[in-house]
Amino acid sequence: MLHVILQILAIIGIVLLCILGLLILLILLILFVPIRYRAEGSKSGEDIRLKVRVSYLLRMITVRFEYPKPGSVIARLFGIKVFDTAKKPTEDGDKKNKKKKKQKSDDSQDETIQETETAAAKTEETASAGITVSDTEETKAEKAQTDAVKTDKADIAEETSAETEAEPVNEDSSDTAEEEVKEKLSFRDKIKKIIYTIQKFCDKIKHIKDTIKEIAENISYYKEVITQTENEKLYGRVKDRIFKVLKSIRPRVLRASLHVGTGSPDTTGYLCALYGMLLPVLGNNVILDADFEEAVWEGEFFLKGRITVFTLLRHAVGLLLDKQLRVFVKQLKREE
Repeated sequence: MLHVILQILAIIGIVLLCILGLLILLILLILFVPIRYRAEGSKSGEDIRLKVRVSYLLRMITVRFEYPKPGSVIARLFGIKVFDTAKKPTEDGDKKNKKKKKQKSDDSQDETIQETETAAAKTEETASAGITVSDTEETKAEKAQTDAVKTDKADIAEETSAETEAEPVNEDSSDTAEEEVKEKLSFRDKIKKIIYTIQKFCDKIKHIKDTIKEIAENISYYKEVITQTENEKLYGRVKDRIFKVLKSIRPRVLRASLHVGTGSPDTTGYLCALYGMLLPVLGNNVILDADFEEAVWEGEFFLKGRITVFTLLRHAVGLLLDKQLRVFVKQLKREE
């Protein structure tokens, strides 16, 4: 019995070790097998062509993009097409769409017939009820006229009574006193408004002064933080890592033949100067034919390279584990 249990445990251990080994192998493949990319294109006049291919795990996973024909993205897994943006609908799908369209047309015809029937029924009802509606409208109009005559008479009586009861008051002394009081109040209000505007203007000046002072303090603080020697060393480490990442993902093969002109001789000359500065890096693989008279952008190119996930992760983790970077971020946020 004990021997059987030990054999079962041994089998379970072997299975677990196999699963663990497969996981480790998968992780190593993901980290160290590079993602390969390749691109080529050309432009002559208005004709533009571009082809891009990305493959991974010895072309087990491939993604292609072509422009303008077929102008789509195609993804394959183990050579089997998984995704295609230019996939045409099947015949079954076309038949189903046709059936749906027929059903919709039949339903719309039935709805129109029902609408015509309901409209005819409504017209008959309105015709039968037209006589009664006209009678009621005539009676309503007569009542409205009588009410209007009564209201006019009442208004005239009220106006006449108000004119008889109103007595004119002509007191010069009371009018002058009221005018003086109004002038005094208006003068005080004007003075108060002037004082309020002056106070408001002074408050704005103080606020502007405080904001300028705060900005100056922030500038001096961030200047001290940026010019620290430890932070300057951090800048050097970050720059080195960025250059290493760019070096790892740069194209291994690059060929290009370009016919370029900006339309003005001065900017074309600047472009030639830039090409001369990059010539030691590009070598004879990139040929530039400058046109100083016309605006032209034509040519063809070919490039291919690879990207390794391990190098990207290594430099990213190195930056995240840098203590000085965390200190620098806290200093920028003004955290103690």
